[in-house]
Amino acid sequence: MFNKVSIIGLGLIGGSIGLALRKANAAKQIAGYDLGRGVSAQASKVGAIDQAYESIVDAVNGSDLVILATPVGAVRSLLQTIAPALTPGTVVTDVSSTKSQVISWAEEFLPEHAFFVGGHPMAGKEMSGVAVADADLFKDCIYCLTPTSRTPATAVSMVAALVETLGARLRFLDPAEHDGLVAGISHLPFLASTALMATVADDPTWVDASLLASSGFRDATRLAAGNPEMYRDICLTNSAAIVRWLDIYVSKLSELRDQIARHDKHINEAFARTQQQRQQWQASHYSEK
Repeated sequence: MFNKVSIIGLGLIGGSIGLALRKANAAKQIAGYDLGRGVSAQASKVGAIDQAYESIVDAVNGSDLVILATPVGAVRSLLQTIAPALTPGTVVTDVSSTKSQVISWAEEFLPEHAFFVGGHPMAGKEMSGVAVADADLFKDCIYCLTPTSRTPATAVSMVAALVETLGARLRFLDPAEHDGLVAGISHLPFLASTALMATVADDPTWVDASLLASSGFRDATRLAAGNPEMYRDICLTNSAAIVRWLDIYVSKLSELRDQIARHDKHINEAFARTQQQRQQWQASHYSEK
């Protein structure tokens, strides 16, 4: 399918893409580059890449497909760095959680003979690093592609073929629509988890309360264990959409707070409504899989 695929960033996502390509025998060469000390060697050891490069320029030279599997904050400088080394027809894609800003950078820095297709796999783990990479990480997950009117059909087809190889389910979205949706279902949950963790852990009673905390608290704060730099970059590149969702969330919390304060006996109706909403989502979500 591919002659040379270059994966820039060999963490959980980049490593899992490499393992999936290797498992499917879908690329003649899987090249890799990572700034982290020893990361490329570890990626080679686990079979995520065929060849590690010390130079990012050498890593992308002659590639059919370049995958930027780094935090979104690094994408701007990466696009500037690789631009002169891209050969005609090379397709570049990313896995960032925000799309509009990334596409703007790609249109600014990539040469006319190279093409960009925004991508975002809705998959991951709270653990990070190539050591926990998994060839089946993307199996049956939604993988968003956000081409624009400037994106050639051939470039879209190449990245769509990658998505199919990974075993994911393809969904096309407008970049701004994508950013608005994930702000609610991905970025807001992290911020809610972070706020909950800080609210309880910053209280003087935390030493005692932590001994009582069990699965409910663990599950509700799981996302607070996420990579701080990654979420910083997400907030900086999708601030408007995130703030809109935060305003709605704060309003919902305020409504619940007021009901509790006035001892509203009908608060259970709000709980029953959201219980039903979650049950319906869960039933439809897993029936699709």
